[in-house]
Amino acid sequence: MNGRSKHRRPARGRSAGQALVEFALIFPVFILLIVAAIDIGRGVFAYNSITNGAREGARLAIVNQDATLIAQRAKAQTSVAEVADPSVTVTFKKPTPNADPALNANCTSIAVGCVAIVRFESTYQPSTPIIRNILFPAGVTFVATSIEAVEFTCPNPSTVASACPRQP
Repeated sequence: MNGRSKHRRPARGRSAGQALVEFALIFPVFILLIVAAIDIGRGVFAYNSITNGAREGARLAIVNQDATLIAQRAKAQTSVAEVADPSVTVTFKKPTPNADPALNANCTSIAVGCVAIVRFESTYQPSTPIIRNILFPAGVTFVATSIEAVEFTCPNPSTVASACPRQP
């Protein structure tokens, strides 16, 4: 009996080694999934930030039609999000005849009733190497558009651009 017990290992020692191997195989996948979930959360935050920037730009565009100020305000709303090279375009369109104002003709003279369209476009780069290099090597382009009707025209003959309302 003594000879047999020398060659036998207790079951507890083998199962502990097996658990360590399983942990070593699963742990990198688990960490990758957690980091990918965080990266997706950062992407959602960046998109929310861009949509907020477009909305804030449109809110300014309805009372102050200075395209430079509108773009600055829209970009300022995304200062927390990590987005690369944001571009903001501002157009003023006639409200009719199409249901989608972006398809309508441009307003030749901006007046109350025209529609301000602020389009914000930016590229988000994921930080997870596998996601960035394999799935999105060029990044993810986010586009947000906000459409609002013009309520007040400024600058106008009685108000210079610097005196226009800055807040809607």
